[in-house]
Amino acid sequence: MNTPTLPLRHDPAAGHPLIDGPAGLTPEWLTTVLRTAGRLGTARVVSTTQKPVGNGMLGTNLRIALDYDHADPRAPSSLVAKLQAAGETSRASGAALGLYLRETRFYQEVAPRIGSAVPTTLFADVSADGAMFCLLFEDLAPARGGDQLSGCSVADAEAALDAAAAIHAAVWDDSSVLAQPWMARAQMVGLYTLQFPPCVEMIKTRFAALLEPGVPAILDAFAALISTWFERQTPPFTITHHDYRLDNILFDARGGTTPVAALDWQTLMAGPGVLDVTYFIGAGLLADDRRAHEERLARRYHDALLARGIRDYSWERCWHDYRLTAAHGLIMAVVGAAITTPTERGDQMLSTMINRHAQQMIDLGTLSLIR
Repeated sequence: MNTPTLPLRHDPAAGHPLIDGPAGLTPEWLTTVLRTAGRLGTARVVSTTQKPVGNGMLGTNLRIALDYDHADPRAPSSLVAKLQAAGETSRASGAALGLYLRETRFYQEVAPRIGSAVPTTLFADVSADGAMFCLLFEDLAPARGGDQLSGCSVADAEAALDAAAAIHAAVWDDSSVLAQPWMARAQMVGLYTLQFPPCVEMIKTRFAALLEPGVPAILDAFAALISTWFERQTPPFTITHHDYRLDNILFDARGGTTPVAALDWQTLMAGPGVLDVTYFIGAGLLADDRRAHEERLARRYHDALLARGIRDYSWERCWHDYRLTAAHGLIMAVVGAAITTPTERGDQMLSTMINRHAQQMIDLGTLSLIR
């Protein structure tokens, strides 16, 4: 992966300060950033066109088409920018939960170690209060997105798990990264532990006609055990994406040269890497495909870790952790449903995920590992 030749943090004296919102993505600012990153010579950006991309609620995502005063073979024709949300409530949530800080620090400090599974970052910085941030990426298009409702093929799942192993192995049990304050588990664990039980009560009412038989009982049982569930997670830890699913993944990125690229790192924290694997499989595969291929896919992930030099994580431990962390999908779907504005498609997607993850927990005997 190409990385900038200078630090990603802003330097006002160099002419590329941290900007506050899309209006700051001016031709002059972009010219300076591209030159600092070694992507532009004597040419300069003369005009831009911004279009929204993605469906993020806690951030503003834009694709920027660029026009130059003369041709430069290094100059990108488009870029993607991510900034704080426009709405005051969403922006305040992103700052209070440290989500903007987490994602910015990821691209500053971890992404360069991972390689092509994440987009090349040209600029990344966050304000001291964590309420304002800006990420500027290469544009990974053309690429193929996933559909959370229809699920994915087993071949796509294999590619996603290979990428997960590469990401996890890069910082496996690395205290220099995992001990950073922005990677800490305490804040996110505290949030999930506090919010999940009341969210369950709301979801059981809101999704009463959408939940499959037996699912409300699984929700209640896990709500009573969520603190113990977090305690059952023990090292070795690595960086976990925590929302590693189809909506946050691009397949065949960079025009087909990159099998998988992972986006949206706001919810990252230190934890068992296999959590991302269980979550992806539970959310992304239809039940029959999951049951038929689940253990083989988990073994594929474990084999990929071994191939990358990880030696302190046996298959038996991996499979135990896989079964244990199947409950993570309930947290993401239930809390996600509670903090988003209801829509027909949104309710269908989130209730589908809850049903899939609850059934996965039943099939794997997850609750028996928590009690």
